[in-house]
Amino acid sequence: MALVNVSSALKKDEIKELLLKQESPKYEFVKMKTPIEMQFDVTDDGSHGDLANYTKSLIKKEPWGSVLMLRVLNEGQAFTGGKI
Repeated sequence: MALVNVSSALKKDEIKELLLKQESPKYEFVKMKTPIEMQFDVTDDGSHGDLANYTKSLIKKEPWGSVLMLRVLNEGQAFTGGKI
């Protein structure tokens, strides 16, 4: 299991619904860390690589996802200001 944090000012409900529908890896909503940051507990068999990048790619594949400004981090990972 791993914790993944997703931050977005827009489409929070849609992102949450999208992730909760996934079967592999399995996402479970934990809490809202801030008004724009959601935390998910992710169960994966290891076949999806880095879960932060995989989660971001799932969101970006949605019709509205390519225009969203969002940040996806593994819990404890520091955002260094690099490319999002």
